[in-house]
Amino acid sequence: MKKGLLIAGLALFGAAAQAQDLKPVAGDVTTEFGLTGGVNRTNFKLNDGAGMLRFRYFQKEDIAFRLGFNVESTNDKTNVYGQNAPFIGNKGTITESATKVLINLGVEKHFAGTARLSPYVGADLLFGTGTSKVKTENAVIAAAPANGAFANDTFIDAKAPSYTSIGIRGVIGADYYIAKRLFLGVEAGLGFNYEKQGKSKTSTTVGGVTTSQEFKSSGSTNTISPSVITGLRVGFAF
Repeated sequence: MKKGLLIAGLALFGAAAQAQDLKPVAGDVTTEFGLTGGVNRTNFKLNDGAGMLRFRYFQKEDIAFRLGFNVESTNDKTNVYGQNAPFIGNKGTITESATKVLINLGVEKHFAGTARLSPYVGADLLFGTGTSKVKTENAVIAAAPANGAFANDTFIDAKAPSYTSIGIRGVIGADYYIAKRLFLGVEAGLGFNYEKQGKSKTSTTVGGVTTSQEFKSSGSTNTISPSVITGLRVGFAF
């Protein structure tokens, strides 16, 4: 009987010790990304709201510093062709490009939870910037649904207003460790964001003659909004 109790006690102790190894300890780093699309159409993506590709450094078992960043860059080129003589079949191009950068810095306080569950609260500082522009060669920009039209010896360089933003956000979330150092997580937040628009400028050259227009900033925007940050996250500690 005593031998059986001893074996059972050792087994429980071993299971508890193994469970304790599931979570990060001081000095560990975690990285994570989001899952979208549901069960049948699951896709991997960088966390939009959370700061996209995110890392956490655990200074202590219950204190983690977090860094997230994302860079988006798009470049779309559309060909347009002359429809009237003498330019039938001649090609023009319209190029649309945009760049967005978002960085977040934050801290988390983790609570005991269970052997596998690690609930936490935290806060983030958010920094963002973005630019976009449209350039044409032998083309003009037309209204939707058309993308543009051929125009011989016409060049346009239109820069949309850039923006910069800064914000703060409080978050609440939880990580559930499905295996050693491998976790699924959810997170939601409430934040304040201030965004300021920059100037825009358009330069048009027709037949070698250039005219330019510059437009002042359209102003700024303040928003306070709740958000579910990516919904479901998957990550690991190393």
